[in-house]
Amino acid sequence: MVRNSIKRRAFTLLELLAAMSLMVVTAACLYSALYTGFKARRSASSAVEPTALAINAIELLKQDIYGVLSPGGVLAGAFLGIDSVGADGVDFDSLEFYTTHIYADADYIAGGLGKIELILEEDTDEDRTNNRLVRRVTTNLLPPRAVDPQEQVLCRNVTSLNLRYFDGESWLNEWDSTADANSLPLAVEIDIQIANNGINGTGEPHERRLVQSFAIPCGVWARQEQESEGSPQGGS
Repeated sequence: MVRNSIKRRAFTLLELLAAMSLMVVTAACLYSALYTGFKARRSASSAVEPTALAINAIELLKQDIYGVLSPGGVLAGAFLGIDSVGADGVDFDSLEFYTTHIYADADYIAGGLGKIELILEEDTDEDRTNNRLVRRVTTNLLPPRAVDPQEQVLCRNVTSLNLRYFDGESWLNEWDSTADANSLPLAVEIDIQIANNGINGTGEPHERRLVQSFAIPCGVWARQEQESEGSPQGGS
């Protein structure tokens, strides 16, 4: 009687196979759900990260512009916005000016007067050919010998950079303060395009465009007008 009772409680081979099959199906469903979730997360990060970096770059340029110095003198050189075109016909502009906002990066923070250069250059650190937006900072404006500026890569995969300058009536593609009585533009506009490679699942790049304009502080203009008005009196 005891042996018959034990035999009735045991699992048959068919029941074990059915249970293992259910476990395999359940594991496959869980793996599929996790894989889909991780893939969606990677796609979202790939789409958002370049745009976030571009927004941070624009915000940093805005802070530099807010501290811009009036051109002229030993420690405040020209405000130069150069309009240029790359090899593939896209905008490849650059900007150079002097400012009091020269925070380079999280590891090296510096304050005071400095020279800012914003340029678009070929990215040699990546496997494929693309461009990167670079901010160069020179803190020592009166060095006894030539020094290399601190270089900060703001964002990569930049396809074009277009800068425009408002003179009070219209937007200009370039600006040279040395050719216009050391004057500054009233506002600066930055137009940047970034390629998010393969975020749509086809491997084809998808471009995002960000455009933002910001005015130069009125205080800079007030100082500039006072210097312009005072210069004839100082020469008489």
